[in-house]
Amino acid sequence: MNLRVFDLEKVIKTIEAVGGYQVFGTDMKKDEVDSNESFFIYYDKGPITKADGSNQYLRDFILMFITKENAEIDEFGLILALQKCRLRFDNTEYDYGRIADTEREARMTTFNFHQALVVC
Repeated sequence: MNLRVFDLEKVIKTIEAVGGYQVFGTDMKKDEVDSNESFFIYYDKGPITKADGSNQYLRDFILMFITKENAEIDEFGLILALQKCRLRFDNTEYDYGRIADTEREARMTTFNFHQALVVC
């Protein structure tokens, strides 16, 4: 089976270039959270659904921007840049809350994308 997927390294470099902050996988460490006031976290192994084509599937890609300093990012710039990395934008979600075991408040913007997978 041959599966065509996006280039994760290119995605990470694009997020850093457009977003302006470090990018981590979901396995980031506590000291990385503590030492960065704003950062991105991605999860590239989201659920898979069947697309319309007989050999096409969609896999979710989740990107979260977390800021403890109320930083702003260019959401539309990020969405458009990631389209060039074969990620298709679905929607955003916004959350506000306190970081566990602290009095620090944080804001999180979740970008939901998907990638089309073609099985050859």
